[in-house]
Amino acid sequence: MQVQRTGTQLSLTWSPGDIPVGSTIFQGHTAEPSASKKQLLVTDQETHLLLLTEDLPVFFTIQKPDGATEVIGERIIPLEGCFNFRDLGGYVNTAGKTVKWGQLYRSSLLTNLTAKDEKTLETMGIKWICDLRSTSEITAKPSPSIPGIANRHIPIGTAKNESSETQKMDIPEDHRVYEPLMGESYRVFVQSKDGFREILEYVIDQADLPFLFHCTAGKDRTGVLGALLLKLLDVPEKTILADYELTNQYADAILGEMQGLVEAFSGSTKKIELENFRPMAEAKPAYLEIAFDEMRKEYGSVDAYLEKGIGISASKKAKFQSMMLEG
Repeated sequence: MQVQRTGTQLSLTWSPGDIPVGSTIFQGHTAEPSASKKQLLVTDQETHLLLLTEDLPVFFTIQKPDGATEVIGERIIPLEGCFNFRDLGGYVNTAGKTVKWGQLYRSSLLTNLTAKDEKTLETMGIKWICDLRSTSEITAKPSPSIPGIANRHIPIGTAKNESSETQKMDIPEDHRVYEPLMGESYRVFVQSKDGFREILEYVIDQADLPFLFHCTAGKDRTGVLGALLLKLLDVPEKTILADYELTNQYADAILGEMQGLVEAFSGSTKKIELENFRPMAEAKPAYLEIAFDEMRKEYGSVDAYLEKGIGISASKKAKFQSMMLEG
């Protein structure tokens, strides 16, 4: 089954075997089964549903003739003032269980959220937001305060007690260095074990869901945390890498954000050739694989990194899976 949106037009398509004839399809604003839902149709021989709606996001609940239910949501949620906002639900793990929709969200920075966007986050029921950026980045582009949603700063790739003072940085003129620099940054992220531990233990122990995590582009620090969350749920690495690559459709938007940061932190008056930074705006699977390789180098496997490096015990992993998997 697949959900696609173009503006206010939302389509749900499926193969004949996915939804049995006689199933009832409902529309809802959350993935929770208790939420109020609107009946759309009872299936016959069709394999496609077209819906015109301004609601965001939309979850489809399929009530099958045998009483079983299945939920599918929108992977990409097009907010007005934030790009790369995605739901990590719907992925199938190695045991055939599915990650619940509407619980784990990832995105780029939230500085430019509109009032409508903030209302959408409230409708989605997000309990807290985890900001993975450095103090300097937050000072340059602060996040809005949204009533009812806690905002916690747990940086990845930098010390938690760093200075909030903006540190000027040198911008290499040789654009060939940027791809290797990206690889090195992923090795650095792997060393942020205290930050990952704080985030994962809070999610598991408090069961404070849904939650949203983000950095600047929603690509690198967000990509590694997203990968670790899916790895805890035993989602195959191939699927994790494919999810990571979805960010590539926002490469131009990421370049735009990078331009602002480079200008803010470099203090340079030279003309910036933005295209030189494209390797840093792309979500290349090789970058995430560098992080995985670093984990394996130090602990033998990504699973061992999560257990021995970060400290997520087998019982905590089992609890997280019971919270987040269905089917």
